[in-house]
Formats: sequence, structure tokens, C-alpha cells
Amino acid sequence: MNSEHRIWGRGWYFGRVTVDPQDENTVYVANTGLYRSRDGGKTFTVLKSSPGGDDYHSLWIDPNDPNRMITASDQGTVISVDDGRTWSSWYNQPTAQLYHIVTSNTIASNNDFRYWIYGAQQDSGSIAILSVSPYRGINMFSWRPIIAGGESEYIAPDPLHPDILFGGSFGTGVTKYNLVTHQNQDVTPTLAHPGVYRSTWTLPLVFSASDPHVLYFGTQKLFETRDGGQTWQIASPDLTRKDPGVPPNLDPITASDYAGNGRRGVIYTIAPSPVEKGEVWIGTDDGLIQVTRDGGRTWQNITPPALTPWSKVSMVEASHFDANTAYAAVDRHRLDDFRPHIYRTHDGGKTWQEISNGIPDGSFVRVVREDPARKGLLYAGTETGVYVSFDDGNHWESLQQNLPVASVRDLIVHGNDLVAGTHGRSIWIMDNVTPLRQLDTQVAQSDAWLFRPATAYRARFGSTDEGTPLPHEEPAGQNPPNGAIIDYYLKSNPAGPVIIEIYDSKGNLVSRYSSAEKPPKEESAKMRIAASWVRQKHPPSAQPGMNRFVWDLLYPSPALPFGFDSWAKSGVWAVPGQYTVKLIADGKTYSQPLTVKMDPRVKVSQAALELQFQTDKQIIAARVKVSKALEEAEKLRRQIDSLRPKIANRQELSHEIEKPDKSSLFGKRFGQT
Repeated sequence: MNSEHRIWGRGWYFGRVTVDPQDENTVYVANTGLYRSRDGGKTFTVLKSSPGGDDYHSLWIDPNDPNRMITASDQGTVISVDDGRTWSSWYNQPTAQLYHIVTSNTIASNNDFRYWIYGAQQDSGSIAILSVSPYRGINMFSWRPIIAGGESEYIAPDPLHPDILFGGSFGTGVTKYNLVTHQNQDVTPTLAHPGVYRSTWTLPLVFSASDPHVLYFGTQKLFETRDGGQTWQIASPDLTRKDPGVPPNLDPITASDYAGNGRRGVIYTIAPSPVEKGEVWIGTDDGLIQVTRDGGRTWQNITPPALTPWSKVSMVEASHFDANTAYAAVDRHRLDDFRPHIYRTHDGGKTWQEISNGIPDGSFVRVVREDPARKGLLYAGTETGVYVSFDDGNHWESLQQNLPVASVRDLIVHGNDLVAGTHGRSIWIMDNVTPLRQLDTQVAQSDAWLFRPATAYRARFGSTDEGTPLPHEEPAGQNPPNGAIIDYYLKSNPAGPVIIEIYDSKGNLVSRYSSAEKPPKEESAKMRIAASWVRQKHPPSAQPGMNRFVWDLLYPSPALPFGFDSWAKSGVWAVPGQYTVKLIADGKTYSQPLTVKMDPRVKVSQAALELQFQTDKQIIAARVKVSKALEEAEKLRRQIDSLRPKIANRQELSHEIEKPDKSSLFGKRFGQT
């Protein structure tokens, strides 16, 4: 009926046909554009599309009113109520489809609490975003489009040059992108090595964890560069299966197309050892794991016997603690095996153990990561969420928390954070996994436990929109907590309030917080802005289980001084240095040290910060005195007002009372000019 390529192209991926429920001749086809026919499919016009191709997959039409339609694409879901003439936006929903994510420091050292997150998202281009936004939330201004990585490839930030990104391109391409100048250079490894190279939708591109000069790229062979992509060397032979054969679950018609043409796989994951230079583990998408310990001169096939052809080794993680330890996530859903498969070796691949106990069937595994700060602490990203193991993978439990059920394609541990890249629900961060690194049987057996806090940074973020803020109706993510994150565990409900105290290095009490305190309520009748804009301070929780309290690094301020606006509520910044946190529960006191550092972007001496602290305290003290004087003046004004009716007939007194003193703060404050 219609042979147009735009309508039927990529039929294995698109091509869903929808018929108007009230008009059999009105037909819609979803493809790289959404097309409509009014003559039963003979001719089509474009209803919705863009130059990049939006990739539409389905369309719903209201059976009672065909003017109302909902279409789903790789970018999200949009709605029309006027027969497709106009559509809602998909920028109000976190629906990015990420394949892989990677992080990098904002500078070529590890002394910044912020970091960049990069990822390639399906049909929406590659993106970059800081983990911390200066605005009240992570909003539209926080995101940055980038070129490296296309829509599905790996991105590799240069560890020595933070402004340089390497990214995969279609086929076997690699580009080098400068974040400052926006120059994008083709540095494809195969250009200098003519031959036939296989590719797939995502090919690995990673820097060495032990040598920041070395960048690896995989096709069926491993490539490496030591000069930023100017020259590439082949570091392996073809590491894939000689002939994976036909998957046993393939239908007979498709299987008959197989001509026995041998190799067809690619290297799907590259894992350079963080502890041993020259050691590189790889996994293929046809079910092999191989390793070199001499920089690629020789390779050893160390595949677990259980891995049959068409098992995709989606991720290999080389241990941060032991050169002979590695973990492998294996995806076998193409074989209709939706069970989770994670393998572990402690002897360099001689033997493997499957370690998936606790992850339910149906949650096949996409990625496994080792926490670089605690040996044996593992994270797994599956088709349905995130899991954690505290015993080197022997047992797993859910770490889902508030993460939506989604395909978690990648996980990255950066500093104290766990970052998840999902396929359909964008990027999520679990801020500060410090408690997970300290959890053990002693914690579980205790009545209460105070975890040692991570270093806190005195920084200003999440506090300004540099102008009129975006309204709450605009979508925005959350910033991490600003201050010292204090985590504690309570086995049961305590008999009394839970107390948290902060002491300085000299043992002086800085702040004291109690679960018995009630958050102050704003008097809406006196407010100039909606209460939703006022950030409430919450007292410590006394609920059993894990609890989190954030100290804002401020000394407590006096009650709102009389005659001052709400800005006066803020207290004095704590000086960077050493502090002590105390948890008091059921009469027992638990203590942990706390380090507070200055925002590394701010260049100021400790002496200047000490002087600022003393000056701020003097200002607070003076403000309190002024407040008391103003309060006394207000009392006097009220007394005078109460006398007015009594002296109404005595003109000489009335004249003196009404006579303003224009030079006084008193007169200015109360509107006498």
C-alpha cells in the first residue's frame, strides 16, 4: 500500500500503526517522525518530527475525542489536545535514557567537593552536569550539552586535562572534544590501522586507572593511546569467540539466515586494574573474559565455564585492593535468561564463583562496582534497580530507597557519592554513602551508633538563583545537603529526646539540637512571600533505624531581632577546622570527630577566616543591643499612643507628642519622616 522508506524504515525498532478510533482512514505510524495519513495509508504527512529524529514508538488516541493524543518517544511523553497542531513539552520529565555515565573532578586534582557527570542519552545527545548546583535546585540552567559520546557511546574525561573529553562515535569512531573551545577532533583509532572492525551500539572507551596517560578503546581488538589520541597501537588480537553459533532460543526463520560466518562479537567492557600497571581485563558481548598482565603482549582466556555463547559480559570491575580480584556482571536476557548473574574471582581468573544471592529473578544485572574505600562493599545495577552487598557479594539486599524502578545501566562511586545512570529515568545520586562503608555487625548489635561524618565543606550552593528564582512549577532536582551530614542509628525508640551537640576544637559548645524541638512556624499573616519558599530547619529524628541530620555549619543566631528583616536569622559561619559531634540517646553519649574545610574555590587564609568569625560575633552582639533598644522604643511608643486619648484636650502636650525627631533611628524606623 505504501513503500516509503520513512514509514517502514527500521521496522525492527519502529513501525507501530495506530488507527483513529472514529475514522478508519486516519492512520498514524510512529518512526523517526510521527506520520499521519488521511486516506487509509496511501499518503502520509509529518505530524511531529525534528531534524535529529525524535524516535516515536507509540501513540494513544482518546476513543471519545480523537483530538486528544499522547505519544511516547525516546525523549519522553507529550500530549496534544488539538489534533496534533500543538504539543506539550517533554522537558518537564526526567526521562533521559543513559547507556553509560562517568564522572570527573572539576580540576586536575581531587580537592573539590563538586564533580562533573557525563553521559550519552538516546536521541537527545550527550550531556554534562555538575553534582552541585549554585541554584535552589538542579534545574534547566544546570545542564550542558556536549558533543563527545553521541547518543549511546562511552565518554572518557582526560584525568590530566579536565577540559578534554574523549567520546565514542558511530561505528568505530572516537572524537576528542574541548569543553572550552568546543573544538571536536576525529581521533578514530582504526584510521591508522586499515582493516575490517566490528562495532555495536556501545563500544568501551576508558582511561587506565593506574596510568592517567593511557586511554583504551575496544572493537574486536583492544586499542591504546598514550598521547591523547594522536597515535594508537593495537594491544590485542581478536579477543571474541571464533564462532558463537546460533542462540538456542532463536526462531527457525531467523536462524536460517546464519551462514556460519564465524566471529561477530566485540569487546564490550574494559577494566584496567587500579593497582597493577599493564593489567587489563576485558569482557565480550559473546561471553568471554580475558586478561593481560603485561600491557597487551600476551592474553589469557579466563572465562568462567558457565558462560555460554551469547552471554553478554556487560561490565568487568577490577578490584581497587587486589590485582587478582575482579567482578563481572553478565547479561543473558537475549537467551531468555532473566536471572541475575555476577561472578567473582580472587585468583586472577583461575576460578570463579557466582555471587547473586539476594537479587531476585527478573533483575538481570547490567553493572557491578566495588566501593574504592571499603573492601568487600559492592553495588549492582540491575534491570529493576540497585542492590548492595557488604560481604563481597555473598549476600545482596536492595538499595532502592527512593530510586524509581528503572533499568540501571551504570553505577559510579565518586568520592562519597554513588551515581546511577538509568535508561529512562535520568541520573540519580545517593549523597554520602559514608555510613554504608562503616556498617558492620557491631553497629547492628548496638542500641545506638554515631557514624563518623565525612569531611564537610563550608560552601555557598543551593542558596541563590542570581535573580528571580524559577517557580516551583518548573521541574528541578535536589542539591546535596549543604553542611555536615551526621548519620546515626537507633535500634528502638529512645526513652527521651535525641540530642546532637557540636563542639569546637577547644571543647566549647557550638550548637545543640534536640528531637523534642518543634520546627518554628512562619506566621503566614505577616509574610511577604509564600511559605513554600522558606527553608525549614528540622530537628534530629528519634525514629528507630538509620537517621540523618545536617548541621548547616552555622552558630545559632539569636531569635529574629526586633526591627530586622528575615535575613538576620542566619548565624555565624563556623571556622574551618576540627570539631566533635556528640549523639546523646537514652543517657549514653557517642562521639565522632568532624573536619570542616573551606570551599577549595575560595582562596582565603585561615587567619582571615578567624578574623571574620570574631567580627561576625561582634556584629551579632551589636545587633542584639540594637534590637533591645528598638524593642524598648516600641514599648515607649505604645505607651505614648495609649496616652493620646487622655491628653486630647491639652494642645500643648499633644503638640509635643506628635512632634517628630527626624534625626533619630526611632523616627525613621516607625515611619516618621
